Amino acid sequence: MPATIVLVATVVFAGINIGNAAAYTPQWSQDLAFFHQLVHSAATGGPWASPLILEPQGFWEMVHTHLALPLVVGIYKIVPFQQTLLILHSFGASLALWPIFRLAESAAGGRHAILCVLAVLAFGPYQAVAIADFRPSVLFIPGILGIWASAWRGSWVGLIAWSLVAIAGRQDATYLVACCGIVLALLSWGKSKRTQGFFLVALAGVFWTIFWYLKPEMFFHINPTATTVWPTSTELWNNRLSFGLSILASAWWFGLRSPAALVAAIPILWGMLSTGREWHILGGPGAHHHGFWIPFVVASGIVGSRAIPKGLGPLVLLIGSALSFPWVSMPTEASSLQRLTKQIPQSGRVAADYETIHSLSGRKTLWNIEQMYMQDRPRHWEKTWPITEEDVEWILMPSEHRLAERLDTWTVVDTVNSHVLLRR
Repeated sequence: MPATIVLVATVVFAGINIGNAAAYTPQWSQDLAFFHQLVHSAATGGPWASPLILEPQGFWEMVHTHLALPLVVGIYKIVPFQQTLLILHSFGASLALWPIFRLAESAAGGRHAILCVLAVLAFGPYQAVAIADFRPSVLFIPGILGIWASAWRGSWVGLIAWSLVAIAGRQDATYLVACCGIVLALLSWGKSKRTQGFFLVALAGVFWTIFWYLKPEMFFHINPTATTVWPTSTELWNNRLSFGLSILASAWWFGLRSPAALVAAIPILWGMLSTGREWHILGGPGAHHHGFWIPFVVASGIVGSRAIPKGLGPLVLLIGSALSFPWVSMPTEASSLQRLTKQIPQSGRVAADYETIHSLSGRKTLWNIEQMYMQDRPRHWEKTWPITEEDVEWILMPSEHRLAERLDTWTVVDTVNSHVLLRR
């Protein structure tokens, strides 16, 4: 049953993920292009690098390290398409349904398990992460949920395996796993043992030390230990208040009846509230950030909802989840931009804008036209700077872009309503 659920969910979410990219409406075209460039380079014998992201380059040198990427590169080498990355991402999110089913089944039986799975599938923030282009950090969701499901059943094998899944997503998982371990060592949770909690803390510490030793730089998007100035924007706090009310409407606060996982999430909540990033938005560059808190809220909600009389808990979760947040959707019309991108050869050196850059990724040379205006050399950059139109052969940009004044000698190949394609 869980395997079938994961497979069906993967097909649905991957279809939406692929459809959004094809319609030029991914969550964040720039980062999808960055990951595709990185994977393509590594799979074709190049460096683990993508100059699209102006950070240190290299597998360990980048500010984020995704231990799952070598596997992704291996799969991409066999199936070298951007859609491969989108399918793998949606599979990572859908994989979370396995421990969700097992935790709910162990806590209150099969009916409870099915309704809890449906409640998660109907939950807008979860849907948003499931179609968030390609982000290895999506593995936080199945990994952390797997920890709580395994701990509930007292399974050492599951605890270790799911911990490694989470850590494979990104180095941030080390402190997420440590939070789980600290709480499991202190609070009761099913058949979990205190020794399992201490083990998780030690495991997280070992991997954090490895990352610290091998990585020149580490950056956590949500870091509860960082000394930051709390945001003062009234609009931002109003948006977060609205998001919080939607969470209450979703009924996942049932988790307060079995709060161990929620207690473990307190540092994550602190880190999210103290940052100026608009992580609460369900679309755009920050959609994947919901992967930090979702597994903790869902784990407590699954167990806590069993205490609602007459078995109505998971049914209320399902209704609340379905009504509290908007569902993801896919554009139904094909974009006219496809006419332009199809005319650019795979071997061409290209510069494109934020809307189209993902559709041209998976090649040796790709730049964002905005990078042509960055005068300050990135501190790690050793090659020629700044990037100019001389570095590319093709440019795809909005029709009224300021770059046009520098392209008098270029040939206009084709235009659509919003964009123009030029060739040297």
